Amino acid sequence: MNGFVYFIGAGPGDPGLLTVRGQQILNDADLIIYDRLVSFQILQLLPDETPKICAESLPGCHPERIEVLVNLMVSNAFKGLKIARLKGGDPLLFGRGSEEIEPLIAKSIAFEIVPGVTAALGASAYSGIPLTHREFSSAVAFITGHEKAGKPDSFLQWPEIAKFPGTLVFYMGVKRAQVIQSNLLEQGMNPQTPVAIISDTTLPQQKQANTILGNLTTLVVQENFAPPAVIIIGSAANHLGLWGWRNKLPLGNASVLISRPKGQGVDFSAKLKNLGANVFQFDSMIIKNPEDWSLVDGEIKNLSTFDWLVFTSANGVEKFLQRFLQLGFDIRTLLNLKIACIGPSTAIALKTFHIYPDLIPPRHDAEGLIEALFPLVKGRKVLLARAKEGRPLLSQELSKICQITDLHVYSQTPAPQEQIANIKSMLSNTVLDYVAVTSSNSARALYDSLGESVAEGILAGKTKVVAISPLTSEEVKKLGWGNALSSKNFTTEGMIEEMVNDWSKIRYAKRL
Repeated sequence: MNGFVYFIGAGPGDPGLLTVRGQQILNDADLIIYDRLVSFQILQLLPDETPKICAESLPGCHPERIEVLVNLMVSNAFKGLKIARLKGGDPLLFGRGSEEIEPLIAKSIAFEIVPGVTAALGASAYSGIPLTHREFSSAVAFITGHEKAGKPDSFLQWPEIAKFPGTLVFYMGVKRAQVIQSNLLEQGMNPQTPVAIISDTTLPQQKQANTILGNLTTLVVQENFAPPAVIIIGSAANHLGLWGWRNKLPLGNASVLISRPKGQGVDFSAKLKNLGANVFQFDSMIIKNPEDWSLVDGEIKNLSTFDWLVFTSANGVEKFLQRFLQLGFDIRTLLNLKIACIGPSTAIALKTFHIYPDLIPPRHDAEGLIEALFPLVKGRKVLLARAKEGRPLLSQELSKICQITDLHVYSQTPAPQEQIANIKSMLSNTVLDYVAVTSSNSARALYDSLGESVAEGILAGKTKVVAISPLTSEEVKKLGWGNALSSKNFTTEGMIEEMVNDWSKIRYAKRL
């Protein structure tokens, strides 16, 4: 039985604008083929285990690559696979979707088209430009700024376009700004007509500016605009930033880089975005299951022989208890076991399994946990479930007074170089307001991977580091980044509160 090809619109960049249907398919696909313009933030959400191919990496220039791409989809569909063809914006609006769909029809391969938010709509919403308005524009036209090379006749009728009674939106027009400007002026459009350019729309690095038609090319050069971008021409462009809805939010337009292990920054990022922040997410490390579960399984089966179960991270809680349940054990098995957590974040992870810790030390680090456990575990059997790369201090000190089993329930690997390169590229033209680190490990990973990209702003006092705890603040100081803002309750919510309070002070100072 043949497989299926899904053409999915990824939207303009913000992963929150990916449709529910699109996300469902991507989570279930056997193969994902994505375009270069699909944002890095969306690629971060794709399942690690699903094979992925960038269409631009296929051999040949575009006309030749289409054939290779179609053959790739056809051959995998004939194997019975579900292929997700992920395209920027909407698949059928300047996305060349029809060129890829028609050969599938000829081969009788089933497909589905999942619409996406097109760039013009993203640019309108995120820049505050109303594309239509009862007072000045009752029509909008979407126009390609880059027609097919070698086509004998243009479909663009410049005399009619110049007289269009509404808003013009040019896609892929930055490199052809001179052509657009000269054609419109030659056909009689007023050189004073308002123009706006928005690049990387809906993303943290969104850039925007406005001018008049006569200065369009000058603005592109002066502000160094680069694709992907849209050019909006007409009275609507006068309203760039008119509503400023993001500015009115508690973290309106604050640029925040968060450093968290892969898959664990989604809620943190969403909460910051809801408050108006532009969020860059760095997956500081990748959390992996043990290659062999046999040691973990053995200790779980012998759990009744232990007196204490100790967790030093939320990851340790999740990996251990998920495996515990997968083996068919009942949570009530833990009834006679004392449980200790290193801090509030770890305790919150424990509570998701409806378990409440017997001990959370006043000081939320290895030293604090040792101090709190020392009078309680003498002569006892203790199971420590944690990362393979964890600090040895806890085991070394507790082994002096009790029988401790150091069980590695997960491992941590560094961020891939491709991700580091993508983040550096995004940060190259951005001055960060905050860098948020949720652990000492994340702080060190950030320093090792992106130190040079963030250090200048930190050392110049333009970027503030926000740490989840005093221990993480100490690590930040050791890295040479000075004093960090520190969460008072050692949670990401506490970090957000620190940023909101600080950002309000900065805003107040600017108004004086």
